Amino acid sequence: MPHSIENQTIAIFGLGRSGLAVAKAARDRGAFPTVYDQSSLENLAKPEILTEAEGLGLPVVLNWDGTLPNSDLLVVNPAVRKDHPLILQLKDELEIISEVEFAYRISRALILAITGTNGKSTTTVMLYRCLLAAGEEAILCGNIFGSGYPEMALTDAAANATEDQVLVAEISSFQLEWVREFRPKVAGITNITSDHLDRYEGVNDYAKTKLRIFAAQQEDDFAVIRGHDPVVPKPKGPQVLTFGATAEHAHIDEDGISFFGERFLTANWSLQEAHNRANAAMAALMAYAFLKQKNAPVVQEAIENRKAKSNAKRTVYSGRTAEITDSMPAVLLEPFEDMAPLKHRMELLGARNGIRVINNSMCTNPDAVVKSAQSVRDSVHLLLGGVNKGLSFKPVKAFLANQRHRGYLFGRDAAEINAELGGEIPIFDTMQEAFAAATVAAVSGEVIMLAPGCASSDQFRDFRHRGDVFTELAKEWLDHAN
Repeated sequence: MPHSIENQTIAIFGLGRSGLAVAKAARDRGAFPTVYDQSSLENLAKPEILTEAEGLGLPVVLNWDGTLPNSDLLVVNPAVRKDHPLILQLKDELEIISEVEFAYRISRALILAITGTNGKSTTTVMLYRCLLAAGEEAILCGNIFGSGYPEMALTDAAANATEDQVLVAEISSFQLEWVREFRPKVAGITNITSDHLDRYEGVNDYAKTKLRIFAAQQEDDFAVIRGHDPVVPKPKGPQVLTFGATAEHAHIDEDGISFFGERFLTANWSLQEAHNRANAAMAALMAYAFLKQKNAPVVQEAIENRKAKSNAKRTVYSGRTAEITDSMPAVLLEPFEDMAPLKHRMELLGARNGIRVINNSMCTNPDAVVKSAQSVRDSVHLLLGGVNKGLSFKPVKAFLANQRHRGYLFGRDAAEINAELGGEIPIFDTMQEAFAAATVAAVSGEVIMLAPGCASSDQFRDFRHRGDVFTELAKEWLDHAN
């Protein structure tokens, strides 16, 4: 049952998309919210949100110095670091929670949650589409942004969802820093590699934060993780399903996936990259776990059909088989046959003279750069750079050591990254100049890819703005094809 917050005084630190959503939901439930932000009016990153808040009559305090009237709760925007001086000052005075925790407390709908370093947005959309295919009323929400699908803030979704709906949420590590009771019915981690080391003390601190997604789960919940993942141990509370090359429940090979020992070919799937088949395996397992908990007819029918086939085999071959308790409904895999990449995530923009152009602006760490480039299997001209998050670019250096590929650096930390890459990568002032150089150097059969491996805050509002600018550059070039 949702918590009652009626008559509570709720402070919200950070005027952003999620902060506004929390304020609206709190007021609608009889609470008294105030949004606090340290920015001045002139320095607000998104002044349109202030305009919206004012239009709704929601109180906002700018230039906040940490002074806080008696409050029952502080909800912290994900952008605010857990070691922020004001947080350290206030953490012993009142309860501090994240937007994810707040949304969980007010939601009447169950929540399915996905986190990880790479692939979480795509996997979240895949899970959303699997559930829609099975007839569920799913809502796509959370940290997902700029996907091209009907997404919304988690609090907006939680505030309006009914018990018959299910929230499918992408969750970031930032959002998990202040969870307490947050208990997704099914939770999953795509993978954990180095990221956000400008915010965390190290990879272990970052990984421990990600693992908080399982912290409140109990034995009737499900966790979905990679099989034998060295960074993600099996959580002790929930039931665990695994996917991957050495997994027990969704074993992935070169041209198929065996779900619970029953093999399905993937040759007709639209996204053939190895990482996307792993994403799909995880999404299908999560959908299956949720539907099995509900005793959904689609799952029961799949199990009965598989039992019938097994009995027929037993009659013919007089063989013995183990009792069948699981079977993946084929309908859950149908969405993978025609799924296009999300916007700004390996998004093919077109081709000119045999040169393909891909917008992968959401690629914000070096590990993702390499995996993205490897997935296209052709020579790649990589546009790299922006604001490094304290990450090593050594994996990219090893990738570029193959003379088939070339890098083009731009952005604030280009020189620092170049030094780590060996000092021989050309540096440009802007992404536009880097793209122009790549178009001159590329030949038929090669790929130009924006895969920055960095945050975008030096030259762009966010990764979506960066991807939009790149898309316009690319389309202008593509439209002038010979």
